[in-house]
Amino acid sequence: MILIIHGNNTISSRNYYFEEKNKLKNPVFINGDGITFDQVFQALENNTFFEEKKEIIIENFFGKNKSTTNEFKKIAEYLNKNKSSNVLFWDNDEVSKASLNTFKTATVRIFSYPQTLFAFLDNIKPGKGQYLIKLFHELLNTMAAELVFFMINRQFRIMLSLTGGANQIDEVKRMAPWQLSKFKNQVALFGNDQLLELYNKLFEIEIGQKTGKAFYSMEKSIDFFLLGL
Repeated sequence: MILIIHGNNTISSRNYYFEEKNKLKNPVFINGDGITFDQVFQALENNTFFEEKKEIIIENFFGKNKSTTNEFKKIAEYLNKNKSSNVLFWDNDEVSKASLNTFKTATVRIFSYPQTLFAFLDNIKPGKGQYLIKLFHELLNTMAAELVFFMINRQFRIMLSLTGGANQIDEVKRMAPWQLSKFKNQVALFGNDQLLELYNKLFEIEIGQKTGKAFYSMEKSIDFFLLGL
């Protein structure tokens, strides 16, 4: 059996990944970055008398390897033919359809954020508080306030990193040029000092919620934060 877990909702996909991982008895872990066909072959062919099925876990195979490379094709062809093993893939982002199509018999589980979330994050700009609150409360129908806060915090962390250089954090390094351009446009609307001030406010909200000293719920805290943009 081949199971592929992926999607941009890393928290949910990671939780599901751990659930499935814990069901395996004695899996061999292989890092997808720099993976070779020989590693996969040896992990699955190194049978012992007492083992009925070999099990392997491969993290970030699709994100680190192009489906057009010979190594990717060899691994995919071998795993598709190997019906007696359990293979668990987990990628920390959404896998392309072209890559997924190389494993036609695989079970695929995708965990994605609602599109409203990206509209919300893209519209985090000065003076748009009322509109953002409207989008925020729409998001609460499908997402917890704490998860929305996590994404707001991430958005400001990335913007703040761009004020000191575009390659400071891993999230920036993995971005496509169009994504980077959108973040830079947001940075220009705020300015360095305001970004730092707002990021500090987010930090205060987080500390207040974690220590139980916050005056308001997470939902209300986010409302007030958005109004102050």
